[in-house]
Amino acid sequence: MEYRKEVIREVFMKKYFLALVLVFGLVSVTYANEIDKCFNSLDSKKYQLALQSGQNAVKLYPNNEDAHLCLGKAYDYLGYIDLSIKELEIAEKLKNKKEALGLHHNLDNDLLYYDEQLKKARYLNDKEGESEILSNIALIYCEQNNYDKALEYFNKSLQLTSNPDSIATIYSNIASVYLDKGDNDKVVEYYKKAIELSQKVGNYRNTAINMINLGAVYTNLKNFQDAQYYLQKGLLIVQKTGDRLLEANIYKYFGKLYSLQKQKGLAKEYFKKAYNLYKTTGYNKDAQWLYDAYLK
Repeated sequence: MEYRKEVIREVFMKKYFLALVLVFGLVSVTYANEIDKCFNSLDSKKYQLALQSGQNAVKLYPNNEDAHLCLGKAYDYLGYIDLSIKELEIAEKLKNKKEALGLHHNLDNDLLYYDEQLKKARYLNDKEGESEILSNIALIYCEQNNYDKALEYFNKSLQLTSNPDSIATIYSNIASVYLDKGDNDKVVEYYKKAIELSQKVGNYRNTAINMINLGAVYTNLKNFQDAQYYLQKGLLIVQKTGDRLLEANIYKYFGKLYSLQKQKGLAKEYFKKAYNLYKTTGYNKDAQWLYDAYLK
């Protein structure tokens, strides 16, 4: 059970921005769009645009880990090493602070807030906006471990959006809910749907994330052949986009895959690769955890 939840924390929850992530208070659609623009620009190798969007996100929400993470990556690609390290260190501190505080917002108040936003979107006949708000509500029910309600709202959200990127993200969200419910067949089904749609629209980053998630799920199910297949495909995509943090995650899951297969030499090799990349991307806590768990 512990391993399954780790997949969501490290891959899913950090990187999906269709729904408005509830971190350090309520945020606006502008924030989600700026973060999306930043990461999408990185995927497209439009690093100057990524820099602009990252700077906007940091200015709007200085206490958000992911805004600083994307800006740090943009600085890195443009060769501003000192600025990159500074932003990545801020992201790491915010991540540690968030983990230490836990859930500090009132979920019931958040539901009331989104209920008001839902009324406004319906009044304006804003279907896409309504879909995003419904996804936010679904995420709140996920926080409350009310998975049936979460699925209900994710499915309502699906019915209102025609944006393929949004649909792919909702599919991934639904897969994560089924992961917590223990329905592995549905997990696989929805991750595959998310992968197929992300590939069609050319969202390589989300494609890779879903492949990592699916590879980790197959590893946990001891379906090593399929795990190897999806982790390898995810790795090829990530290496083309240059996302070193995602690459570190994949190496870690390769390490776990080989460890379960009793291939200790290969497992240690990949854990070392993951450790080194976590260090260079400023994720020192992840590096230390990996060292303590597998490399001591």
